[in-house]
Amino acid sequence: MDRKNHTPPKLAEKLLRQFLKPDFLEDVLGDLEENFYFVLRNRSSSVAWFTYWYQTFNYLRPFALKKSKSKTINQFTMLRHHVKVSWRTLLRQKVFSSIEIGGFAVGIAACILIALYIGHQVNYDRHYEHKDQIFRVVNQWSERGEVGYWSNVHGPLKEVLEDNIPEMEQVARIVLWSWGDAGENHLRKIESKYNRYEEGFFYADPELLNILEIPMVYGMQEHALSDPNSMVISRRKADQYFPNENPVGRRIVLNDNPETIYTIGGVMENFPATSHLQGDFILTLYGRKDGPGTSGWCCTNYNMYVKLVAQANRIAVEQKTVELRNSFVIERLREDGQSGLDDIQKYQSYYLQPVENIHLNPEEVGDDLSHGSVDLVWIFGFIAVIILLLACINFVNLATSKSLKRAKEVGLRKVVGSSQTSLIYQYLSESCVYSLLAILLGVFLAWSALPFFNQLAGASLSIPWLSVWFIPLLLISALLIGVLSGIYPAFYLSRFRPIEALKGQADGGARNSLLRSGMVVFQFTATVILIIGALVTHQQFQFLMNKSLGYEKDQVINILGINTMEGSMREALKEELLKLSMVESASLSDYLPVEGSFVQNRSFWIADRRQLDNGFEAARWAVDEDYITTMKMKISQGRNFISGSADDSSIIINESMVRELGLEEPVGTRIVDMFDLEYHIVGVVKDFYFESLYQNVRPLAMVLGKGRTTLSVKINSPDIQATMASIGEVWEKFNTHQAIRYSFMDQRFEKMYEGLQQAKTIFLLFAMLSILVACLGLFALSIYMVEQRGKEISVRKVLGASMGRIFKLLTFDFVKLVLIAIVLAVPVAWYFMDYFLSDMVNRIELSWQVFAFGGVVAIVIAVGTISFESIKAAIINPAKKLRSE
Repeated sequence: MDRKNHTPPKLAEKLLRQFLKPDFLEDVLGDLEENFYFVLRNRSSSVAWFTYWYQTFNYLRPFALKKSKSKTINQFTMLRHHVKVSWRTLLRQKVFSSIEIGGFAVGIAACILIALYIGHQVNYDRHYEHKDQIFRVVNQWSERGEVGYWSNVHGPLKEVLEDNIPEMEQVARIVLWSWGDAGENHLRKIESKYNRYEEGFFYADPELLNILEIPMVYGMQEHALSDPNSMVISRRKADQYFPNENPVGRRIVLNDNPETIYTIGGVMENFPATSHLQGDFILTLYGRKDGPGTSGWCCTNYNMYVKLVAQANRIAVEQKTVELRNSFVIERLREDGQSGLDDIQKYQSYYLQPVENIHLNPEEVGDDLSHGSVDLVWIFGFIAVIILLLACINFVNLATSKSLKRAKEVGLRKVVGSSQTSLIYQYLSESCVYSLLAILLGVFLAWSALPFFNQLAGASLSIPWLSVWFIPLLLISALLIGVLSGIYPAFYLSRFRPIEALKGQADGGARNSLLRSGMVVFQFTATVILIIGALVTHQQFQFLMNKSLGYEKDQVINILGINTMEGSMREALKEELLKLSMVESASLSDYLPVEGSFVQNRSFWIADRRQLDNGFEAARWAVDEDYITTMKMKISQGRNFISGSADDSSIIINESMVRELGLEEPVGTRIVDMFDLEYHIVGVVKDFYFESLYQNVRPLAMVLGKGRTTLSVKINSPDIQATMASIGEVWEKFNTHQAIRYSFMDQRFEKMYEGLQQAKTIFLLFAMLSILVACLGLFALSIYMVEQRGKEISVRKVLGASMGRIFKLLTFDFVKLVLIAIVLAVPVAWYFMDYFLSDMVNRIELSWQVFAFGGVVAIVIAVGTISFESIKAAIINPAKKLRSE
């Protein structure tokens, strides 16, 4: 063993030099060093290190200490004595100790998991060095006390801000979806024939790399996106497609389109998990003039980020954007034929959203990003506090319930001279030892449960073992929780009078019983609230999943990635699939009523009232003549599209758009959009939910068109495997260089409500944990109750009391406490659940059955918990308890 790399711990040697008398010091250090290297040779460095420290503390005895240090060491010795006594007490009362530590550990494990989740959520976008200077420009509409925000802005606004607001150091636009090659694509290296499907494409101005401080692996921030048709890829994709080489200068083909050949200008580091913006491919906006709204004021296709100069005042910059809008933007919109400018000038302004707000989105800005939930963070934090309180209450309850057993110990200690202060230190030390053990066990439980919790929460959390603050935080938490939970039992036990304690008359009586009862009521109040919360979220989820949508999502297969084919081949693929007996109908359209499909909005007017009325925004979908049939939508007025040029200017609108137009007989009416394209209404489709079920159906217009990316197939066969095999064979005839990729529309629909599903499951999980913690405490109290009333029960049995009567006697007081908890919990749960559902358009009505069921569950759990000890007490031979009498 190499001695140079392994030496005795310097801190231990320094401790000995500080405290030991010079007469002993050199001999002790020599013995310790000799033993250290002996253990090192025969065992391991960690064992040698631990042994050295153990022996160091053993040498710190009063006879060997400097006089000036003896008081400090006496205190240390007393602390060591308290810890030793606490350990012996733990081993002597294994059942109670296991329940105390186990309850604590479960509560702490839950708190650790929740703390990791909350920490992950609130740390989004805090890694930027200049995060206080980075903002997203969003629209703000303030009218009649209500404020709304949305992120899409006009493309030319970038140059206006750069030229007129010097406080803006850099401005960058991005396009995340539904334009050009943003979103998802099939790609291949230019020398390859085979396409691979990839997600995470978005457009950006070159300045974005600097604004969001994106580090580069290859290439430079200033030049990576500075050429037309250049792109930046992530490190993970560079390793996948160009292993062990610098890919700068290599070319990528998207969707087999010779017009979309991109040159790699740089490789960036992967976006951190705590970045609101995620993606692997950034396509440059530099030099693009062919997209809708790229060079005009007609459309709002962009999100916009700005970096302010240091020390710039955000409010002052916002005011400058308002002045700029009034003097410049309004005129440009007027020149472009925009209507409603008076309202825009009166109610609309720009708001600079701090980058660290984007993920949790407390302003509720409408955008195309996935967000966390501020409400969920607060709810989880509340649940963590409640579960920790339940665990602490268990400790207090169990500690005070053991008062009769500890009374004689307290009496003897006081008789032999222990002061109340020393007893308080003893019981606080015991509490801290239990807390430390519980935290260690809790960390282990949290680590064991983390993979399941990550899957449940859709996150990639990890315990920060190597962080410098983690271990100190655990120790401080153990001390703090131990002191807070142990302070009442310590004062309660230490105030016993010696004579009463030795006579066994030291129980706190009614006051102590009232405190324990109050704590049990609190535990079950919190538990009932969580049970009701889990039930309500489950019912709401089932309500949404089973609600009539206005279309049929079941047995609809979306074949994706057909944009690598020519238009005629897509039509041929559709016709070939319709020949299969298990295919009922098929439709070419990129617009689907599920998340991840194309989105397009336009303003509409009645044709002869454009100059008189304010337009309104409606979704605009391009669908083919088979779309409504394939989705099983209902036509309430007029007709469906007919294939052919006769329907090129026809439009079908939904009932919400009919109401917005104010028409009683809409069929035949001419309407016009923001591009002055005129349509005549040929049909009205019944409202269907094409966005979230959390909001009302908004206006929708459908025009005749063909999709480029998605072919939806309605099947009528229950044999999905055989059906997909047949569809796959047809696909192989049309595309041999690309594997078929498909999804089921009902699964895509369910994915839209993963957040609610997670909330439901997490509510249920933590409700179960709170039940477990409460039951542990209740079980221990039932043991104490049976021990306390053992002789009374035996006397009653001797006098003829039945087993049922004994069981009722022992359980009635606990059931009464649970009933009180239910009465307290119901109004609180009603208030919070009603608030939780208040923002949902489609929601269940809270019914008394849910609350009654939650109460019954709590009663059954409570009775089941205490039944074991109650039944055991009821069937025991009374002679065993009365023998001492």
